[in-house]
Parts: sequence; structure tokens; C-alpha cells
Amino acid sequence: MQQNKRGYIRKNLVVSPMSIKELQRLLRVDSESQAVRIAVEDRVLAEKLAVTADRIAKRGGLVDVFEKSAGSRRKRLGSAHRRAGR
Repeated sequence: MQQNKRGYIRKNLVVSPMSIKELQRLLRVDSESQAVRIAVEDRVLAEKLAVTADRIAKRGGLVDVFEKSAGSRRKRLGSAHRRAGR
């Protein structure tokens, strides 16, 4: 099948019509096709982010250089040290 200007092709999918209508309503879009395109693109992005997060974790994770996150080890140790010194 030929691609149009946007790079889309027609695919036949077997899906629940109720699910498609619900997706369309949740995404507040005009067409079922648009709802499916958004859902597919969102899922592709989620999978890419998961792969990236795994790669970062394998390299030791992110370092909170500004010690601003709630899980910052230095921040917790520093605040415990201050309380103990009182």
C-alpha cells in the first residue's frame, strides 16, 4: 500500500469498538483513526524511554549534583547529621 504525505499507511486491525470509542473520548479527538495514531505513538515513545532508563540504570543511574531530589543520599545524610548535632 502507498504512503501518503504524512507517512501513514492503511492497516486493518481487529480491535474492540468500545475501546476505540473510549480512547477517542479520553484523548478528546475527532476521529477514531487519530485516537489510534496517538495511542501507538505514545506507546512507541514509552518503550523508547524504558530502554533509555534501563541503559542509564546499567551505568549507575543519575547523579543528583544539585542535591535537590527527595531521594538524594547526601541530602538525607546531611539532615540526619544536623539533627544528631543538636
